[in-house]
Amino acid sequence: MGAPLGLNVVMIATYPLEPGRVVGGIESVTSTLVPALAARPEIETLTVLRFHTGDAPTPTRREGPKVEIRYLRGQSRLSVLTRSLLDVRRARRVIAELRPDVVHAQEIGVPGEIATRVSDRVVVTVHGLIHVETKLRAAASFKERLRYHLIAAMVGRVLRRARAVVSISDYDARALAGSVRGEHLSIPNPTAPEFFALAPSARTAKRLLFAGVLSPRKNPEGLLDAFAIAAAQVPDARLIIVGPQPDPDYARAIIERAAALRGRVEFVGMVDNERLRAELALARAVVLFSHEETAPTILAQAMAAGKPVLSSRVGGVAEMVADGENGYLVEPGEVRALAARMVELLENQQLALDFGQRGHEIARERFDPDAVARRTVETYLRVAAR
Repeated sequence: MGAPLGLNVVMIATYPLEPGRVVGGIESVTSTLVPALAARPEIETLTVLRFHTGDAPTPTRREGPKVEIRYLRGQSRLSVLTRSLLDVRRARRVIAELRPDVVHAQEIGVPGEIATRVSDRVVVTVHGLIHVETKLRAAASFKERLRYHLIAAMVGRVLRRARAVVSISDYDARALAGSVRGEHLSIPNPTAPEFFALAPSARTAKRLLFAGVLSPRKNPEGLLDAFAIAAAQVPDARLIIVGPQPDPDYARAIIERAAALRGRVEFVGMVDNERLRAELALARAVVLFSHEETAPTILAQAMAAGKPVLSSRVGGVAEMVADGENGYLVEPGEVRALAARMVELLENQQLALDFGQRGHEIARERFDPDAVARRTVETYLRVAAR
């Protein structure tokens, strides 16, 4: 491909603040991808720039001979309005020092904005259609409408400037078609080996797991309504809700809504990867009833762990879940359809095990970290050679 081996790569990404303390889907992806990239012979050094809000316990940390994590104090306000001016200044100093062959931004939002302003050899991975998600809230207020226009403009700049844009699903690839000026390719997100190690699933109690941010986009209201119908038919069913609660008022309303189910719903809150794996091991199935998704990390983790998936048919979910093969899909908002599928898996352990085994096989084919790292390095080499 014309570029020598020994790539010097800078990655701008959300990354764990402490070893093993993974928060959210993107941190799960980056903390899986970085060691897989470091294992590739083409990579000489990999430096991760992790912007934070003052909660990093150390300014730098090494993770093996090739990898260094640098924690930079991030701009706390007006980043979209100012085009991340302060973060760009800090990143430029690091780029001038390291002189990387490639800068890889994880997200088409602020990380992509920073990367495309400090380098002309940029790869950007799409972890969600931030402008689409913002548009869903834009009708709520003038402030949200203004924010949408600013974010849409930022995403447009990133997609035009990046030399390569990596879509993680056909859904986001179609949504961005025509906006990308450089190479546009698809590489799925990797799933960590410790999730694959949970398979094959043991027999479980009648326990469903939701893992994700407690937000309107995830539709926990509809999920609770469906579970209430299912629990009336399966009295010993349980629903475990795991994940951050960024809006305390909204979380309080959801918890109050679940009170009518008299202890059958448990809200766990934020957990680390170890607790998430423990909850996956105990679950009969993983359930998601979102209004919008790209390629949810929790579904890939569930499949790797040998668990069936119940989900609304939104975004790129149908590319992960084959209806009737490794789980079930229902149309968005179809509460009774979701409830019926919940009952089916809760009352049929063998069906859940069979679906889970097929999901594990699919995950092996698509989400293996080594395969993802190989394709990512091939992209680096093409970008570095231009």
